[in-house]
Amino acid sequence: MAGTWAVRIAFAAALFSSVAYYMTLRAKKAEWARAARLSFLVAAAGVILASAMLLIDILTHQFQYTYVWSYSSTDLSTPLLISTFYAGQEGSFLLWALYTAIIGLVLMSYSRKKGIELQVMTVFALVQAVLLLLVVVKNPFEYVWQSFAGEAQAGSVPENGRGLNPLLQNFWMVIHPPILFTGFAAMSVPFAFAVAGLWRREYQAWITSAAPWMLFAVVTLGAGIMLGGYWAYETLGWGGYWGWDPVENSSFIPWLFAVGAVHTMLAQRKTGRYIRSTFVLSILGFLLVLYSTFLTRSGVLGETSVHSFGEPGMGVYALLVGLIVLFTAIGFIAYFNRVKEIPKPAGQRSYWSREFMLYLGAMILIALGLYVLVGTSAPLITGFFQPKPSAVDISFYPKGAVPLSIIMSLLIAISQLIWWQRSEPKVVVRSMIYPAGAAVLATVALLPFGLNQIAPILVVFGAFFGLFANLVAGYRIFRGNPRYVGGALAHIGVGVMLLGFVGSSQYDTKQTISLPQGETVEALGYKLTYLGNHPIEGEKFAFDVKVEREGKSYTLAPVMFYSEYNKGIMRNPDIAMRATYDFYIEPQSLEQPQQSDPGTQLVLKKGETKEVAGYRVTFVDFQVDRSAMMAGDPMGTRMPPISAKLLVERAGKSETVVPSFKILQGGNAEAVPAWTADRAGEFQILTLQPDREKPEKSSVTLAVRTGAQPAPSQTRETLIIEASVKPFVGFVWLGTLVLICGVIVSIIRRAKEARQQ
Repeated sequence: MAGTWAVRIAFAAALFSSVAYYMTLRAKKAEWARAARLSFLVAAAGVILASAMLLIDILTHQFQYTYVWSYSSTDLSTPLLISTFYAGQEGSFLLWALYTAIIGLVLMSYSRKKGIELQVMTVFALVQAVLLLLVVVKNPFEYVWQSFAGEAQAGSVPENGRGLNPLLQNFWMVIHPPILFTGFAAMSVPFAFAVAGLWRREYQAWITSAAPWMLFAVVTLGAGIMLGGYWAYETLGWGGYWGWDPVENSSFIPWLFAVGAVHTMLAQRKTGRYIRSTFVLSILGFLLVLYSTFLTRSGVLGETSVHSFGEPGMGVYALLVGLIVLFTAIGFIAYFNRVKEIPKPAGQRSYWSREFMLYLGAMILIALGLYVLVGTSAPLITGFFQPKPSAVDISFYPKGAVPLSIIMSLLIAISQLIWWQRSEPKVVVRSMIYPAGAAVLATVALLPFGLNQIAPILVVFGAFFGLFANLVAGYRIFRGNPRYVGGALAHIGVGVMLLGFVGSSQYDTKQTISLPQGETVEALGYKLTYLGNHPIEGEKFAFDVKVEREGKSYTLAPVMFYSEYNKGIMRNPDIAMRATYDFYIEPQSLEQPQQSDPGTQLVLKKGETKEVAGYRVTFVDFQVDRSAMMAGDPMGTRMPPISAKLLVERAGKSETVVPSFKILQGGNAEAVPAWTADRAGEFQILTLQPDREKPEKSSVTLAVRTGAQPAPSQTRETLIIEASVKPFVGFVWLGTLVLICGVIVSIIRRAKEARQQ
């Protein structure tokens, strides 16, 4: 009960702090200001105390609390136990409130020195109060017998907890969510400064104080997003780092708006232009954080996302909607009350100027954000018009992202080659010759390696153009004043990331391979030999695969195990990371030795037709049983049954034959054959290679059996894997690090400018 009361007192204190700050403005009395500061300190202390109590409850296994019982267990290591603090809705809301409180303590002193404390903290304390109200409603200190009334006796304590989802039992769980929630908490600061600036009719000065906070939000939220991508790539085993899942997008969208606001802030600070844009973007960035919270926690995504939280109940649903309405009203009522007063800069705007390029760059980022927002909101929108919400196809996102990224990369280059206020077009064009020429040469050099489609070519050219232009500009700036190099460094990171995106998403090659134990199989230019398996921690098994190429060899050991928690097979890949590519192995299943009739093997690509054993066989497409995957498996941890739709023709007659392939408990594979109507022909899947990103490259390997077949033979234990080569994926991580370093340099610079204000 102490934790519950700590949260309630913190909520009341934060709410009173916001009211007291507002009353200070109205009554002009110092007593209100002192009361407001003291109340915020009490609220922060309450959040810190509640957080400490929940952490102690977790570490000491107090399973009488529903939250502790739901996400922790005695067998978890200390780091993973700590991570269960934010594994569920209740704890993650508390974590968000905790970081907001800590930031608020710094902000209270910072804004007081700037003479804008009363307005900023009126808004910020209200944000803190609303977050704490969410924790009051989703109470992490509720007892088991309160949650399961009628099922558990009062005072009863479970011997152990349910444990942490195996998908989350990873090092990245320890650091990814805290960084992401730091970004969420930081996004409320520029919002508070924007409303305060409008309130005080100070349309220019506020951005100097807000800029370091906006940059801090950009770097923490961006780092959190990319850490999530790396976690998915390294651990979750689906072979990628970004799947355009609605929950992934919901963090990406406010980040895009925040980066857009940074660009208009720079333009406004230098020239006095784009004041309205800066206000609107600073407000929308925070509102989109709230909207992302609604999407991921309200249950509206349903089965369209494997990452979303479960149904929170109507109380939380209504509260989340009310939260969005409240802060939308605060932000835009303040804006529209002042919009006619916002001054317009004197003089004519030049389109050949750095500030206009920054503005265009911001608008491209916003266009991308809005495009992704529409796709992400599809489950919510379609839910109004049909019984079951539906998501857009994954191909929707690249259709908009690719052309916008081409324009963005060109602007990244041009903005470094053009001056403030106005530049002569001839001078700008001349300055573009060398970086553009180098970009052309670098792009042409990649053409023999498979770069042969117009869209990737344009993205690669733009990435090289931006990279070379910013390398030249960055070197020049660094020689003059290293503190000013942050922007160029960040843009270099973006260029490197774009190269990584193209290489890893457009030119990866993958193949599903059967590896009989002790037998060497050649695939993708490698020699692969399954050596056997051995137990590692708990009931997990590592499957050793010897990899040979160009006289060098090493062993990769992907992992499979059965999860009682998810009632399904968990798979962890293993990766050989190289400078220009990664070799990635994901285990699919393990086939035990058995008597087998080999039949005649047939490899078919999607849409391809071949003749075998008197049959003319066409591979039409794969069919995935999504309903079977989701039923009783909300995290999608089991591989769903996959069928191959075949069109089989013989003697002028055609029919559809559908053999299937599924994974059983324990990781073993079962191929379910299908027969022709006359039972004369049997078709069985040996290996399958579905490609959701490039469906036309999907293929299947079949065993076709008729009446005349050789005698059955004894098979060996066989590991089924999906192997892939991912070019330049390391550039994604390298570019991210360079981008983050650039933003950190900019934070240091802008913080110093803010102190001097």
